[in-house]
Amino acid sequence: MKKAIINFADKVDSAVSKLNISLFEERCSVIVLLFHGLFEDSSQIARNHVDPQQRIVVSQFRTFIEYFLNSGYIFISSKDILEGLDESKKYVVVTFDDGYYNNNVSLPVLVEYKIPAIYFISTNHILQGKCFWWDVIYRERVRRGCSSQEISKEISSLKRLKNSEIELYIEKAFGNNAFRPIGDIDRPFTPDELHRFSMNPYVELGNHTRNHAILTNYSSAEIMEEISGAQDDIVKMTGIRPHVISYPNGNYSDEIIAISKELGLRLGIIVNCQKNYHPITEDNDRRFMLNRYILWGTKDIVSQCESFRSDVHIVNYLKKIFK
Repeated sequence: MKKAIINFADKVDSAVSKLNISLFEERCSVIVLLFHGLFEDSSQIARNHVDPQQRIVVSQFRTFIEYFLNSGYIFISSKDILEGLDESKKYVVVTFDDGYYNNNVSLPVLVEYKIPAIYFISTNHILQGKCFWWDVIYRERVRRGCSSQEISKEISSLKRLKNSEIELYIEKAFGNNAFRPIGDIDRPFTPDELHRFSMNPYVELGNHTRNHAILTNYSSAEIMEEISGAQDDIVKMTGIRPHVISYPNGNYSDEIIAISKELGLRLGIIVNCQKNYHPITEDNDRRFMLNRYILWGTKDIVSQCESFRSDVHIVNYLKKIFK
């Protein structure tokens, strides 16, 4: 019943959004988009090497960019935000979480349209050459014939644990080689690859902790170590010290924000499907709670982009009610 109501609300929301942006002038803002892995085509998804998450392929990524460019939006980096924005204009920020090697396929599109993107890096995956734990769960359970609902439930339950506990659970279930990547789809960058990648003028690197640590599960000292360690790792690998963090799983708290500020970070990004209205300044903690939309490859790309632009969202209210 709940799912049916939300699905119906999505359809209504799409229609209302289209009507809203056609009849009313939208409020200027910064729209932030979240991506994870990026696939060349659907055949890569079908291999089941990774949890496909959003199921976004390059052609859909291109459609998203073209839509916002044609709608008068300017694509910006975190540096642009920190230097100050013209509040009479509309902006988009492209972000990728985790540090998948397959993010490489985004570069030709960025270069073609001359737009920047922020790539948030979980550094121990790169330094240790291990794939991400949710991908291990997904592919191993698919091999065993588990349903998508069962896999999703298991992944969700593990998010209550620390990374070391999750890895122990996985090694007990699937063996000591469970974190060995299968190929280029599921593996992270190597340190050398990340260094070369970071040299592209359209690439910005951000902090995603050392171990993709869901920070609300950790003590103050552990939070400090996860964030500061990732900062140091990125500097050693690339010579770049990030000034923006994406909190893994979107989980944050006042304490996590305070530690991020103490470590010299200046922006923080969460997962909350709303626009960021002007002004965004450094005089309060709002800049450490920048909202971010998720684009889904299983839904019409243009309809979703229209919804992101709209200042009216019926579905958000319903999701809060049924949360």
